This record gives sequence, C-alpha cells and structure tokens, in this order.
Amino acid sequence: MDGMETPTSDLSRVFAQLIQARHVRLPPMPGTAAEVLDLCQQADADAQMLSEVIHKDQTIASNVLRVANSAAYGGQVPCASLQQAVSRLGMQLVTEIVTAVSMRGRMFKNQQCVELLDALWKHSVMTAFYSKEIARLRKRSVDIAFLCGLLHDVGKAVLLGSVDRVLGNEELSVPREELFAAIHEQHIAAGQLLADEWKLPALVAEAIECHHQEDLAASSADMAKMVFVADQLSYSLAPSGLEPAMSEDALRAHPVVSSLGMTGEDVDALLAMREKALEVTAGMS
Repeated sequence: MDGMETPTSDLSRVFAQLIQARHVRLPPMPGTAAEVLDLCQQADADAQMLSEVIHKDQTIASNVLRVANSAAYGGQVPCASLQQAVSRLGMQLVTEIVTAVSMRGRMFKNQQCVELLDALWKHSVMTAFYSKEIARLRKRSVDIAFLCGLLHDVGKAVLLGSVDRVLGNEELSVPREELFAAIHEQHIAAGQLLADEWKLPALVAEAIECHHQEDLAASSADMAKMVFVADQLSYSLAPSGLEPAMSEDALRAHPVVSSLGMTGEDVDALLAMREKALEVTAGMS
C-alpha cells in the first residue's frame, strides 16, 4: 500500500502486518451519515426530508439536537425539533453535525484507548473547523472541506480501535511515545484502507493520504494543503500530545501557507478564531 512507511519498531511492524492483511477493524460507514450525505447532493432536498432521515436513528437524532443547542450553534431559543434545527442551522451545517456524531459513535470507541481517542476526536473536529474556515478564506467550496478535515487522521482511530488485536486482553502498557510513533508511521496506510472500504470521495481520500505530503495529491493538492494548515493550527491551539505542535511563527512562514496564496496575517486571523474553534469542538464532544 502506497501510504505504508517502513516500520521502526516492533509495534509499528505489527500494525503494518495487520494493515497488509486487512485485519484491522474497518466498521461499515454509518448508515445515517451515508444517507444524509447522499440526500444533500439532491437538488430537491429540504429540511423535512433531512429531518426524516435523521429521525430513523434516535441516538443520532438526540445528539444532533444536543449539538444544535450547544454554545457553538444554539440561538436565544433552543431548537425543539430536528426540523427546526435544520431550518435554523441550514442543511450544510446539520449535515456536518450528523456526519461528526455518526463517525464518533462508530470510529472513536475503544475502552483500552478512551483518553487517546477522545484527544484524537477533539483534534479531528478542530481540524475540520479550520479546514472549512481556510476554504472559506480562499473562496473555495466549503462543502467537503469539513469532511476532509474530520477524517484526515481517521487511520489513527482505525489503529487505536485495533490495539486489542496487538495486545490481546492486556492493558495498554506499551510506552506512550512508542505507541504514538507506531501509529504515526502507519496511520496513512490505515486511513487509505478505510477510504477504500467506504468508497470515500477522491478529495477526502487524498486529504487522508496526502496531508503530510501535500504535493503528492493527484486531484487537488490545494485541499490536502488546506488540511495540512488546519492540522497544524489545531495542534498549535489545542496540543494533544499525539504529535508535536508547530510554532505559530513557523506556521506563518511555512511554504505551504504561501503556496495557498495565504499570508501571515491570514494565519493570525485563523488563530484569532480559537474561541469559536474550541466552542465547536466542545459542542461535538
């Protein structure tokens, strides 16, 4: 697989073997998320149709209402129904919330790695937020930018969800640094596997594959670059320990930023959105 790195530890080697044999856990794409994504591409879709799809899954429905009424999205009067939430927030935003809620329930659950998956989820949501804001800043379509950011590191969730296949029923006792290094080495390949299994759009698959090597993107290097910048902003503003954070000065001067036609002032404007980014992340957590 193209994204496979040469293992530098026994744990990384085991992960690589699991990926090669397709023995990592690859849950099916959440049905509600798939239906909502499909519906929102239909020209005649409306708030009632979207709320009817969401109502099929009461867990997702209740979580969508919770997020819609959170500090990040709520208005003066709480939404009392899904249709009201869709009407107030708009179909694009509700689609993002449904997708995020569905993905978290399906991909970010493993009792052996609760804290790590929680940190990864928060990083993923913040990266999704910034991917969308960068796309908006550059006057690009924001429709798929959120999804690209949300799933860019999904390979890490795949590997953390398969840890018990490496360790059996034992507690997670490997040194944290060794685990992080092994996951970093193999997460692109694991993410590619999931993108293939879920038949994700090419832009999303490339964001997963190329957010560390943006110039390798065949269809849209711009999207991979935007996700890279969003990724670094997220680590800078909310360090998670999953990867080292780039300094703000280094990010302002990074060649990817200038290649996107962005300036240091643009980066400062994005950094100034920290409170909103944290609100969105908290609302979806």
